[in-house]
Amino acid sequence: MMPLTDRQLSLWRLKRSGLRISEIAARLGISRQAVHKGLRAVEAKIYRALVSAAMASKVEIRNIDVEKGLLVGWSPWLKVDVYILFSAKNGVQIWFKHEGNCRECPLRDDCRSLLLDEAEERGITLPKGEDIEPSQLAKMFFKKLLEV
Repeated sequence: MMPLTDRQLSLWRLKRSGLRISEIAARLGISRQAVHKGLRAVEAKIYRALVSAAMASKVEIRNIDVEKGLLVGWSPWLKVDVYILFSAKNGVQIWFKHEGNCRECPLRDDCRSLLLDEAEERGITLPKGEDIEPSQLAKMFFKKLLEV
């Protein structure tokens, strides 16, 4: 489920691309105040979506970065780090850190595709070689995302 309207997604994408509020306002033909108000609403919705996903998954929240669309948490049940993402393309996703055998997993290609999409949306470069397992791509992706 996408918690944002198309207009809100547009605002969020423009802000994440590095544009200032005045530049977003000029591009969309609206006032700076409208952009500011719209971004506050977007951030509130993303925050609620991330927190709701954490609560539903029984994840202890460690850190939330709404601008990145990232919640970092801990699963006391699985005893692993958890990353909850919000993206314009893929909505809310929950990633549990693990060292799995991805070659035998039926979701291998889906995970790989999602990780590459997320990296591209965030301007993070990942190797695209088929020999790199999704669990390794995830490790690289989240390390780079947390550094940015």
